[in-house]
Amino acid sequence: MRYECINIDMNFLRNALKTRGLTERQFAIMLWGKDTHRTLNDFLRRPNTTIGTAMKVCNLLDISLDDFFRGSDKIGASPFVAGNQNIVNSSVINQDYGSLQADNHALRMLLKEKDKRIEDLKKVNEELGKRLDTAIETMKTDGQ
Repeated sequence: MRYECINIDMNFLRNALKTRGLTERQFAIMLWGKDTHRTLNDFLRRPNTTIGTAMKVCNLLDISLDDFFRGSDKIGASPFVAGNQNIVNSSVINQDYGSLQADNHALRMLLKEKDKRIEDLKKVNEELGKRLDTAIETMKTDGQ
């Protein structure tokens, strides 16, 4: 699945501005600085928004990235941003991460142990091969 296009929903952004009590000019000043001559339309005409700009807009308007990209995908084979308010830096994830690190360490130790066992078995196999060769040579010399 691929994204077909990235179009920011102009009506949604204007409604978000109204909800926050901001004018388009106030938004432009907050986004680009007090000396800017840019407008909301400049922002909307330029669809290739960097993630930094998208995050800044989301913080200014108090909206999620899911909402920011709402309507940017077509219905059909294209994916739609459908987050469930996941918190990446949550304590549950950190606990799981620590648990996974411990499991990973234990598995690495187990692999080292198994590698040593394999080396020991190779040595034993080589030694048995030498003994078998010696036994075969002894049988040949005794049989003649």
